[in-house]
Amino acid sequence: MRIPDAETAEGSIAVHEVTRLLEQATLLGEDRQLDATLLEDLPAEPGEFLSWLKGQARQHRVFKHPYYTDFIRNHATAADLRTYMIQESVVDGRFDDLLALMQVGTSGAAKMEIASNYWDEMGNGKPEEVHTTLFNQIFDVFNVSETEMEESLTATALLSGNLAVLLSRYRHRYPEAVGFLGMTEWLVPDRFVQVVSAWERLGLPDVGIVYHRLHITIDSQHAAGWFHNIVKPAAPSEYMRLGIARGALWRLNSSARYLDERLAEVAGENVEDRGAAETDALVTG
Repeated sequence: MRIPDAETAEGSIAVHEVTRLLEQATLLGEDRQLDATLLEDLPAEPGEFLSWLKGQARQHRVFKHPYYTDFIRNHATAADLRTYMIQESVVDGRFDDLLALMQVGTSGAAKMEIASNYWDEMGNGKPEEVHTTLFNQIFDVFNVSETEMEESLTATALLSGNLAVLLSRYRHRYPEAVGFLGMTEWLVPDRFVQVVSAWERLGLPDVGIVYHRLHITIDSQHAAGWFHNIVKPAAPSEYMRLGIARGALWRLNSSARYLDERLAEVAGENVEDRGAAETDALVTG
């Protein structure tokens, strides 16, 4: 996902073989965590299939996860938000590239929907409003270096990001990418409401929360368009239905593991003590 500034092993046959083994094992691991009965007799009628997808999300433990609805909203300190933003960079920071990869080979309404989504990510042609640029403003607020970001990523965060890349880059994984990215956008608005609330509660610089404020509205629109123009037209195909369902469930499960990890890190800690310690450190600094 990045352009190198020196020779790399990207074209190596050995690296390719190892990569494919890791990718195949990753997807098998995700499938093992699915209830196989969920994928039996998926509704073929587009509206019913979409309702099924949303129903799976609403009843999943990741929906309204307490990491967002309680911890982030009510207890997170500036240091907690800093850690959270670093982990989020694996998906939020490169969503434009995922869309660019995913649209290859598409046509009609699906291609136009992905293109519209991509153009929004590009700031509708305004360089200063490109969403990657807006997201990176968060790291300016928190003074996060690229080295620190790479060294701080957890395995579950990396898995979420790598799944998104894996599904977007291969054409035969297009159905899974539809489900994975569509579910990602559908979950975002409610989650980002909590992040914005925490940011404002802490009185952090407004420049760092522009990205999240924007996506509360824009991802609601994107999710609606994604479901109407990509998911529903594909639903009559059994191959597409199965792939979309798998991708959506993979996203729900991987997100749950990631948020469980985030919550476990702060479980048992006294958030008031952490907040006081952080304030003292800032004052001392």
